[in-house]
Amino acid sequence: MGDDPTSSIPEQQLKPEMAHVLFADVVGYSKLPTDEQPRLLHQLRTAVRNSDEFNHGRNSGSLICIPTGDGMALVFLESDVCAPIRAAQEISKALRKVATFGMRIGIHSGPVFRVPDINGTETVAGAGINLAQRVMDCGDAGHILMSQTHASFLQEFGGLRTNLHDLGEAEVKHGVRLHLFNYCEGSDGNPKMPSKLASSLAAAPSLAGTRVALIYKRHTEPDETLLKALESALQERGCDVFIDRHLRIGLDWAREIERALRSADAVIPLLSPAAVKSEMLSYELEIADDTAQRKGRPRLLPVRVNWEGPLPDSLASILDPIQYTLWRGPEDTNAVVAELTSALTDQGTGPMRGSRALEPPGGAMPLDSQYYVERPTDAEFHAAIARHDSIVLVEGARQMGKTSLLSRGLQRARTDGARVTCTDFQKLNASDLSSLESFYMTLGTALANQLDLDKFPEDTWRPKSGPNQNFESYLRREVLGRENAPFIWALDEVDRLFTCPFGSEVFGLFRSWHNARALDPESPWHRLTMVICYATEAHLFITDLNQSPFNVGTRVRLRDFGPAEVRQLNQLHGQPLATAEEFERFVRLLGGQPYLVRRGLHEMVANRLTLVELERTAPLEQGPFADHLKRFLVLLSGNDTALQLLRDMHDGKKNGDAKVFHRLRAAGLLQGETPADATFRCDLYAQYFSKHLA
Repeated sequence: MGDDPTSSIPEQQLKPEMAHVLFADVVGYSKLPTDEQPRLLHQLRTAVRNSDEFNHGRNSGSLICIPTGDGMALVFLESDVCAPIRAAQEISKALRKVATFGMRIGIHSGPVFRVPDINGTETVAGAGINLAQRVMDCGDAGHILMSQTHASFLQEFGGLRTNLHDLGEAEVKHGVRLHLFNYCEGSDGNPKMPSKLASSLAAAPSLAGTRVALIYKRHTEPDETLLKALESALQERGCDVFIDRHLRIGLDWAREIERALRSADAVIPLLSPAAVKSEMLSYELEIADDTAQRKGRPRLLPVRVNWEGPLPDSLASILDPIQYTLWRGPEDTNAVVAELTSALTDQGTGPMRGSRALEPPGGAMPLDSQYYVERPTDAEFHAAIARHDSIVLVEGARQMGKTSLLSRGLQRARTDGARVTCTDFQKLNASDLSSLESFYMTLGTALANQLDLDKFPEDTWRPKSGPNQNFESYLRREVLGRENAPFIWALDEVDRLFTCPFGSEVFGLFRSWHNARALDPESPWHRLTMVICYATEAHLFITDLNQSPFNVGTRVRLRDFGPAEVRQLNQLHGQPLATAEEFERFVRLLGGQPYLVRRGLHEMVANRLTLVELERTAPLEQGPFADHLKRFLVLLSGNDTALQLLRDMHDGKKNGDAKVFHRLRAAGLLQGETPADATFRCDLYAQYFSKHLA
């Protein structure tokens, strides 16, 4: 792309923007006859112009198209993250019908700057577009490659995740290393390893003479598929690979296995749910570990086979202190081989994952939690934050994962360059909520402390102006007016305002900022995104939703875990639910309530409970869910109308109290659309409350 055209523009005029960039070119363009080049470029440009995604972007003003001589760059600004891959699919499909040339595509998400070119036409520059070109340069004809940055966004979408194949790292211009993914779906993309990456693999360091023993569970898939792939890759690098499958079982077989393990430089156990239950594999590891303790080798390099559960005691004492690598499927084979090769050549520290430790459920989950399971709403939330929507509403009952989702969205916003603050209304005391002015003073002080501002609300407060005017002025001038970066303000546990006498005034002010942003896109309000998290359904307390933020913006409603999420958590916990019948009973007992599901699986693993034992103890006063259930009981004890509705449900009578039903549903106790079809959310609640309502 040449020199950076931003270098001669005054710094204050440059505004970084997040862009999703698609870079495409004609493979081998410079080698084509001169009179053929214009015809091929015309085919490419026609396919692009006929793309629905291209036309949508042009019509909405969110797309900048840049010709590059032998191709083009499509820069999607203020667009959803899937726009480039949809465009790539549409362009590829159109060219398959008419093109006589090969095209390659690279996609990256990163910051860009709008700048004029030599003719005064708007174009862009910056790392976002430069790296997209570097990604494309790694591909061959037909490839749709993308950076890890962009792939991490697409992995939020279940329908796209399975089409992303990890290629590992590649060195590009100026020694920069990029982690690349290959997108393939049907006729879209090229499934082959890019030649540039294949050549670097071929140049991998030799392991000639290194003796490696692969141990595994026989006649088990996908273990044997991975075994063959590792055997082939290690032999190509010169390893002397031992596998016991060619030996006839008997005394000689047992002696040969022990000899091979004691003479190996490294032992690689393949650990799947079936393999870790194998007494033979356990015995082989004991031999390897005993030899290593006495002689300093072999090295143990465990590979987890699409499983990261806790190990049985017999293996845990040997393997828990050792880092492992994870193979989820064939798309991970190259990365696993690279990690093992690095470990065997002592060029790195080897596989970089530690053994999974159980994580007690409850409260916000750490950002690096290995037990966090994404739901479709995660992608919706991240997309709304990335678009800088004016208002994002996150609704869900208690212990549904609102705060855990919020923390991940805010962290991603920080990474993208936004200013971020979070105000937890649960921390406000009675004096903070005693009056509208006290409330705004508290909010403003919290903002000043988190953003390290010089001026606090009391420094700008004007007695003759009302609280709304004072707080709006402070936010506009001191918070939004000081920097041009997007500002994400998260408000957690907003339910506390619903019953405040001044709650409607506060929500009315929030709504006015949304309106101001729409009326004047250049005002400071266009930098503000408010993320409002709450549990109770707003319409039960707010008489005029048109004067509140609750009927505008993007609504993200957290739902229970579906079967896929529960299965994923079961796998992460080591599959304590071993059969389909056990899985169905577990889901029937706890539904998909995120906290209950995690607590149930945690109890089964940590306390070695069978499902029968969990079912028996679940509704007991001293059972694993006792605190959770008692909290509901305390909340209900002072609410006669709620108790009456539950008693009527228990007795099979109709109760038409819609307001109470909606509150109990928002609290997470009931499910259904109306009081007439209300039921307890899961069997655990039905058992426990039926006993107390009788």
